[in-house]
Order: sequence, then structure tokens, then C-alpha cells
Amino acid sequence: MTVEGSVARVVDELEGFPDPDPSLEQYETPGEIVLAMLNVADSEVGIEGARVLDLGAGTGRIGIGAALAGATHVTCVEVDPEAAEVLKRNAERVGVDDRIEVIVEDVSGWDPEPDGYDVTVMNPPFGCRRRGADRPFVEKALRASPLVVSLHRAGTEGFWRRRARDLGATCEVVGMVRFPIKASFGFHRKPVEFVDAVVLKFERG
Repeated sequence: MTVEGSVARVVDELEGFPDPDPSLEQYETPGEIVLAMLNVADSEVGIEGARVLDLGAGTGRIGIGAALAGATHVTCVEVDPEAAEVLKRNAERVGVDDRIEVIVEDVSGWDPEPDGYDVTVMNPPFGCRRRGADRPFVEKALRASPLVVSLHRAGTEGFWRRRARDLGATCEVVGMVRFPIKASFGFHRKPVEFVDAVVLKFERG
């Protein structure tokens, strides 16, 4: 099964960050990228009926997309309480709030149930503002689910292959995208700047 393209259109119409924080690298994930990541997860485990985890969920684009694609339960972990409130409004607006659980907590301090989820689909911070910011996301995700589909800055693939081995997992590049960074902060000099990114599939065991 392929996740329907209408999911991307709905995701793109969701409410965004009310006051984005540069230290958290809060940028909205475009619907077409959400769709691509969900299709990877769907081809591996099947999104319909799945338990899905989204770490660093922001305003809920990936998690809500997973629910729209048929996931029965989606846990969204987000440190920013304002973003979490937007996430809840977005989920209610599109009618999937009964399948969305929102946890307001720093991923580094969150203790997931081992193998509590079928798959994690996430867009963690790239580590542009704080080196290594994405590492705890992958580590927690691989504890919570045997399969992780995650977006990372291009050029980090070698590091992640090595780190995956240390974590008892494999890492494979399954897609390449250009991620649009829209001018949101004073240090931005262009209306939109595109950053090369890779979709990585981590598999444990």
C-alpha cells in the first residue's frame, strides 16, 4: 500500500510554530517529505494499524500524517509546550485526536518502553545550532522501536552507519531531499534556503 498524496496536502495546511525557537531548530517539515518518510515506513511495516512514535514532533506534521495514513496510536514527544498545544489543535482539527498521544518532555530525559512501537518516524534537529543534537533522538528511537525512519543533514551518513553499529543496528540511506529553511530568524539572509538532507532507515537486530 502507498500512503495517499492527500496526506501531504492536509499536512501542509496545518498550523505552524507560533514562536519558533532557533536553538530547537524548529522548522516545518513539508508535506511531500512527510509523505516520502511515511511511505518508507509503510513499505517496511505497514502504517495502517501500526503504533507509531514521533520524537521532536513539533506541531505534529509527521505524527498527524501517520494517523491520517491509518496508524492506530501515535505518540508525539515534544519539549516545547506551545508547539505541543498547536499539535493538539491540529490533531483535533483533522479528526485524529483520538489516536494522538502528546508527551511534553525533552527527548533526552524521556524513558520509552522498549519495543513499545512498531516504527519511529521523525525529523530531529540537524545539529546545525548544537552539534550532536540529533543523537539522543536516534538512540531513544532505537530503544522504542525496531525500525526508525529519520531525516538528517546530508553528509552525516558515514557517522550514522558507525553509530548504528554501536547501537546494534544497521543504517541505510533510502532517500535524498532538499529541505526548505524559510526565513524565521534574524540570522537568515534569504527568504528560503535549501539544505540537502537524507532519509535514513535504521533497523535493529
